[in-house]
Parts: sequence; C-alpha cells; structure tokens
Amino acid sequence: MLQKVMGKQLNNKCDNNLDGTELDQTVIIEKEKKHHLAVIDIGTNSTRMLIFRNDQGKLVRVNKSVRYTRMGQGVNQTGKLHPDAEKRNMEAMEEYKNIAADYGVEEFYLFGTSAMRDANNTAAYLDAVKEKLGFEIEVISGEAEAELGFVGVSQCFEEKILIFDIGGGSTELIYGEDNEIKRMMSINLGCVRCTEEFIFSDPPTFQELERMNEKIYTEFEKRTRGFLPTKPYKLIGIGGTATSLSTIKQELKTYCSEMVHESTITKDELEHMIDSLASKTIKERQNMVGLEAKRADIILAGAFLLLNIFKITGETIFTVCDYDNLEGAAYRRFVMKK
Repeated sequence: MLQKVMGKQLNNKCDNNLDGTELDQTVIIEKEKKHHLAVIDIGTNSTRMLIFRNDQGKLVRVNKSVRYTRMGQGVNQTGKLHPDAEKRNMEAMEEYKNIAADYGVEEFYLFGTSAMRDANNTAAYLDAVKEKLGFEIEVISGEAEAELGFVGVSQCFEEKILIFDIGGGSTELIYGEDNEIKRMMSINLGCVRCTEEFIFSDPPTFQELERMNEKIYTEFEKRTRGFLPTKPYKLIGIGGTATSLSTIKQELKTYCSEMVHESTITKDELEHMIDSLASKTIKERQNMVGLEAKRADIILAGAFLLLNIFKITGETIFTVCDYDNLEGAAYRRFVMKK
C-alpha cells in the first residue's frame, strides 16, 4: 500500500524502571525524599509527569508517568476542549498530585501545548484546574515547546542536530549546533490532528492515506523551504511517535529506556512498519508487541509524518532520544537557573 500512496507524491542491560512513558505504566525508581521537583506536560495525546531532583546541576530522573488523556479530542473540528478530555486530564493530574505527594515533591511546573493553544475555551479550564487542584498551567507557544525539546536533547548530543518532535497536534523541528539553537519551527500537523482529519475507515483506505500523505508533504515542503540545514547533521526523533516506533521495531513488551535511547530506525524499516500498520485494524494494532494500545489509532499518522520528514530532509536514518521537552522543561525551569 505504501508504494501506491507514495507513488503520487512529488519525487545489553535494560533498566525497566525508566522510562514507562509509552507503555502506559507508572515507573517508580526510588522514594527517598531529596528535594524532589516535578514537571507536567499536558499534550494533545498524553499527559506526562517527570519527578526529579537537581543534584549539583545534574538532573536525576526519579519517576516518569504517562496517562493518555487525548486533550486534542475534537479540537480541530470544534475549536474547543471536549468535556470528556477535560475530565480525563483533570483525573490524571489529580492522580499525579497524589503520586507527587508520596515523593515529597516541593515544587511543580505545568505546561500545555498544541490542543490547549488552539482551543478557545482553554482559559476556563485553566481556572477549573487551579480551583480544584491548585495547579497553575502555562500554555506555551510552539516555538517555546520546540526550545524545551532542544534543551532536553542537548543533554545527550553535542554535534549538529536536527530534532523532530511529532506530537498529537503539531510537529516541531529544531536545528542546533554546539548546544545552541540556530532555528526552529512548529507546524500544525500532528498524529491526533491528522488521524481525525483524514482517517475514517478501519483499516484505513488507500484514498484516505493518500490524501493524508499529500497534505503532510505539501505542508512540510512549503514550511521548511530555507529552513533545513546543510549536511552533515544527525537527525534526532523525540516524543511518543519516535519511541513507539522503536519499541515496535524491537518488539519490546516492556518499555526499556536503555534500549530505546539512541536506537535507530531507517527509512526502509519505517516503510515496512507502515505497510504492516496500514493493513491492520485498530484492534489488531492494539495486540502488536511493542505498541501501547492507546496509541493504536494514531500511530499510522505519526509514521506518515515521520516518513515525510525523511522525504524533505533526504535522510535515510534517525536516532531516538529518550530525553525530550519534559527534561528540557526541568532543566530550563529548575536546573539551569540555579
């Protein structure tokens, strides 16, 4: 199927304690209370929390959790946060508050991304969260989100890097050298947004995938003119799409940070995964080893977004980084300012 869809387009040891973000588990590393801090990322697909401590300028990750709250439900169609999504997210944050209390967390930073940027009723929801939980949430721009992603990744790589972060509502691209951002952009195409706009059949039809693929390529090609750096550079993927494709490739039954971090996926491997995913129903994908069941409906759109990143860059391989905007927010908010 992929060849048909692309044809019309323009030419070791495993630490299972960290990070459970993509396999829907709460990961507990230690509970000794040592001035713990927490960052919560309210994304379009998932709401994640990182508990950590600042050990003399070094970020020590203590607990990382994810809940699939799908805040982007219907936002593209209605321009509003859905009441069910608000309820799921409120419950997740209430749970996180209790987990954080168990760790003696002393300070929080919460930020919202694409869905909360785009919805016109976000302010009312922010007020409700503050009233019920006492949390203040900062809704950050796409550029700020990209910057946090770069800060997280730059803790792991020092060479010239082009980072992509395929989220639920948007895709961020960040280019940097010597731990310094040179340019970045946010494109309003993500795996939840594309799924809701283009995929209605189960499994998806060729026509649905073709329309989605053409829209992604056209938008990416237009937006990235003059943006892409000269080669060589390392292409780095962060976020749920990148890590999920790695766990699928490796058939990981349990998320293993050490096996995912710095793993690689080639364009050929991605194309084979797309063919496999496109031929399956959502229920069949839910039973795939390495794929979190709650990502089964959106992983195909994420894979097509990545395929078109390969297309516009001309790269044939990317490296997965397990550090992303959660770690970036932790560094920027609590570690680097000390």
